[in-house]
Amino acid sequence: MTIKLDQHGQPVQAARPALVQNVAFSGTSAQSAAFQTGPTTPLVPSDGSSWVVPNNTTHIRVVSNAACWIAFGSNPTAAVATGAILIPAYTPEYFWVVRGEKLAVIQDSASGSLNIAELAQ
Repeated sequence: MTIKLDQHGQPVQAARPALVQNVAFSGTSAQSAAFQTGPTTPLVPSDGSSWVVPNNTTHIRVVSNAACWIAFGSNPTAAVATGAILIPAYTPEYFWVVRGEKLAVIQDSASGSLNIAELAQ
């Protein structure tokens, strides 16, 4: 995933995690919270000054502890193999998202937890 440029204008394979959520899933479709943009918690450097790292989410990283199916949208419902994307267990995947969009997840054959990290530029 290339979403950041270095000081020479070259793409960098990196992003800063901003917000993270875990969505438990089973045989019923479960939704994540809507993806956000805007300021997050202020960070205080060691010199005592204060600054804010913005959460300008453009991509997410998802990884699950069990195979699952996901779908995106304003009010999505995930269904096994029906317009959804299969996420293998313990395999990180990256997706482009828009503000306000959500992710829905449902199990493939066993319940589990999907970790979603919003990545800020």
